[in-house]
Amino acid sequence: MRWLLALTILGCGATPDAAPDAGHTPPPRQTELRAAAVTVDVTPEPGVEIVGFGRRTSTAVRDPLFGAVLVVASPSGVVAIVTLDVPGIFEWHAQLIRGQVAAAVGVGVEQVVVAASHTHSAPMLGDDAWSRRTMDALADAARRARETLAPAWLGVGRAEVGFCVNRRLAVDGVVRAAPNPEGPVDPRIRVLRLATPEGVPIATVTHAVCHPNLLLGAESTAISADFPGEARARLDDPWLFLPGAAGDVRPLTVDAEGEFRLATDAEVRDVGRTLAEATEAAPAAPAPVHGDAIDSATTRLDLTRRDDRPMSVELSAHRVGDVTLVTIPGEPFVDIGLAVERRVLAEGLAGEVIVIGYANGYADYIVTPEAEPLGGYEVERSLLPPTAAAEIEDALVALARQVAP
Repeated sequence: MRWLLALTILGCGATPDAAPDAGHTPPPRQTELRAAAVTVDVTPEPGVEIVGFGRRTSTAVRDPLFGAVLVVASPSGVVAIVTLDVPGIFEWHAQLIRGQVAAAVGVGVEQVVVAASHTHSAPMLGDDAWSRRTMDALADAARRARETLAPAWLGVGRAEVGFCVNRRLAVDGVVRAAPNPEGPVDPRIRVLRLATPEGVPIATVTHAVCHPNLLLGAESTAISADFPGEARARLDDPWLFLPGAAGDVRPLTVDAEGEFRLATDAEVRDVGRTLAEATEAAPAAPAPVHGDAIDSATTRLDLTRRDDRPMSVELSAHRVGDVTLVTIPGEPFVDIGLAVERRVLAEGLAGEVIVIGYANGYADYIVTPEAEPLGGYEVERSLLPPTAAAEIEDALVALARQVAP
């Protein structure tokens, strides 16, 4: 199967011939941005429990798990983005990682984002030797990134892939887990490319809105980063994978009856290859970034769970050039991410909006009011009522206003 569909050009955050700010006219090749990224192998030994629609004991390593830290700095601020090949990161572990990374970089915790790839074939962080080694490795990666910051240009690109499908199919008014070709998806692959003024690559960041669960199921007991791991093996290091609002979107692999099934090794490789090709093909020529280059804002949103217990979630927004990244600590439905993006763009607050799920904690599924009466796995699992979606959207748009230039 070949799933790369189309490419479209996006503008970069700033261009070499952009109108200079009054009183500040940097030379054409000068940029306000500095950046560095470091990746680390955090693969555990087989025998650990891996998580994803159930738990099972791992018996082998199919492909390695990685963590990565990207630090982007300017005179106006710093943001550190941490990615990790795990199913999710509970808030207490996210706070530990963010605290260590913040100390290593010399910034506040609110300037650090930590996002799980959401592979369904890796362990969750706990209180064990592997977890402690992993968190220490991320802190060390942050220190190394801080020490190697270099002048950076930024490019933003977009491609589309065809391997994603909505996984909620309504039959007689009730949803079941099956392909829904008419359901909402976001097939775009967004790419942030950072390079030195001389063109030397610094880091590539790929954002995709799709569950990494091709290897989902009791039959799969191998440790794996799933299709993002296959993409990473084909891309130049450092590469970071950012998950989107993928709560109801997964790869399309079905059996003869049209039901979801465990992917073959060849299918995992093919999806990963498609993601890598989309990343490489996305037109993201870096350009210098001038002016007020970086800003961050966070808020805590106090919500009420379905069981009437309180839940506080942290949301954040981070602007790098003309790109605004917003974070949600859970598995938001794709329509939530698209709604946030539409609203931020409609207000002219950013040139590009990237909604990151599974970030800075884990509040499980975040569903829409439209999905609620249909039920289904995600609704049954969700801790928060559907009214939380609008509260989260409003809070993220307000944060985007705070960081807008």
